[in-house]
Amino acid sequence: MPKRTDIQKILLIGSGPIMIGQACEFDYSGTQAIKALKEEGYTVVLVNSNPATIMTDPELADKVYIEPLTAPVVEEIIRQEKPDAILPTMGGQTALNLTLELHRNGILARYGVEILGAKPDVIHRAEDREEFKATMDSIGVESARSFVASSIEDGKKILKDLGLPLVLRPSFTLGGEGGGIVRTEAEFVEKLSRALFLSPNKSCLVEESLLGWKEFELEVVRDTKDNVIIVCSIENLDPMGVHTGDSITVAPAQTLTDKEYQNLRNQSIKIIRAIGVETGGSNIQFAINPKDGRVIVIEMNPRVSRSSALASKATGFPIARVAAKLAVGYTLDELKNDITQTTPASFEPSIDYVVTKIPRFDFEKFKETNPELGTQMKSVGEVMALGRSFQESFMKAVSSLENKRNWLKPLEGKKIHWDRIDKAHPERIWAVADAMRKGATVEELHARTKIDPWFLNNIEEIIQTEKEMVQTKFPFEKHFFKEIKKQGWSDHAIAEIKKIKTLEVTHARENLRIFPTYHSVDTCAGEFEAQTPFWFSSYQGTKNESIPSQNPKKVMILGSGPNRIGQGIEFDYSCVHAAMALRELGYETVMVN
Repeated sequence: MPKRTDIQKILLIGSGPIMIGQACEFDYSGTQAIKALKEEGYTVVLVNSNPATIMTDPELADKVYIEPLTAPVVEEIIRQEKPDAILPTMGGQTALNLTLELHRNGILARYGVEILGAKPDVIHRAEDREEFKATMDSIGVESARSFVASSIEDGKKILKDLGLPLVLRPSFTLGGEGGGIVRTEAEFVEKLSRALFLSPNKSCLVEESLLGWKEFELEVVRDTKDNVIIVCSIENLDPMGVHTGDSITVAPAQTLTDKEYQNLRNQSIKIIRAIGVETGGSNIQFAINPKDGRVIVIEMNPRVSRSSALASKATGFPIARVAAKLAVGYTLDELKNDITQTTPASFEPSIDYVVTKIPRFDFEKFKETNPELGTQMKSVGEVMALGRSFQESFMKAVSSLENKRNWLKPLEGKKIHWDRIDKAHPERIWAVADAMRKGATVEELHARTKIDPWFLNNIEEIIQTEKEMVQTKFPFEKHFFKEIKKQGWSDHAIAEIKKIKTLEVTHARENLRIFPTYHSVDTCAGEFEAQTPFWFSSYQGTKNESIPSQNPKKVMILGSGPNRIGQGIEFDYSCVHAAMALRELGYETVMVN
């Protein structure tokens, strides 16, 4: 069906201030949505309290209100602007909760404003823990044994039924705020009290512990004709018990059998239909018991999310842009894939590379903070790397963190850091690698961490290569050098291992004619030519897909790397404006980030 003509003006709600769990990913979503809606001729009014975002730039929306994201303020904007519709699914949990408040207070009905993307009953079914569980039961999808507590007294009764440990998941909160794992009765009462305080509807799901299970996430998009596609599957390297925002994640999923993947795919389609998300993207999280294959659905977000931004960059499928167009009436088969310009958006992306995301933490700036990781998110940013294998993308990601550990460097001391292995810790993966150097086996580390042996075997191979480098005289012969680079080792890391200067490694590599080739993120594994791709380097390819233009005027812009305290979204804004200004002056811009 074509776009709707009964609406002309759309109010878009941003995500407000940057916070843990809701950062520049939502500026990306909001900006994509504004551009998509403007292309279709709609008047777009934006309200967001964060002035450093790209979405608040006056060149994008028709009108921008930099105001507090509260119901009274937004009501005044609605009264002034008289929008026909409101789009809440691009501004994270902040926008979703605010829209529900406007709906419950009768403000949207009073001014005749329609909600696009996800109706109030859909948001409630997905976000309210009790409603979600009841919906899953009705379609035969298993969820964890759990009960909803609205008081401490409720919680104590549930504690008797389920026993310890337990997981707390408050309703309608951001980044797992107020949630966590509890192991003692005293801790349970303390954390449940906080969870109930933070939950807007004063309810909290008390759930059986799934600690140690494998965790997966599927990015799902649906339209009004009930077309459903899976944009991307994502696997957490860390097992259940670590918030997905704090976990190393890998796309596509690496350790699922085809049968297991198809099962998750089928369940995702059933879930998005049962919840009733009519237009746009949702992410659905699952846990799988590695002992018996039991599958549990954990939760879903009926909106674009942090993971949606990752999946968009990983596959080249712009989820937020597509979701905005679906919200105004289009269907997936009517929209073209932005990258190929020939295939429809109803084609599921297919990728022939591996993407690794590693979170960035800034605990060193807050010495009193407990660095142990759990179900409440603590990371302040993330890096993403692409490679032809897990090892290559993983090692590239490690070297991108800008934390003075550009490889799996040994930790201080001669003893194995079991304290950083037995409990989830920002340095766990370095501690695991260090334990392997000191004789720990894959079996022992799997028993302690529950990280899948497939990932541990890959890390063990990286440590074996490190040992070979230590024992081999530099400069290396060509075959060995090439194998090292294929594994994702940076010149700088090799130089540190050999205790020489980085330039010596680079010159030796170039003398052997070992160079990376560049490959496109094209959504279709090379089956169709990409028109607007972006690129990643690999030492495993032979053909260079990136063909430089003949434009004599080129400028390279260096990005700011992962978000961290003191260096965040403001620098994304600067880089984007630099690119736009240079393009106006006739320069071709090349962005590296």
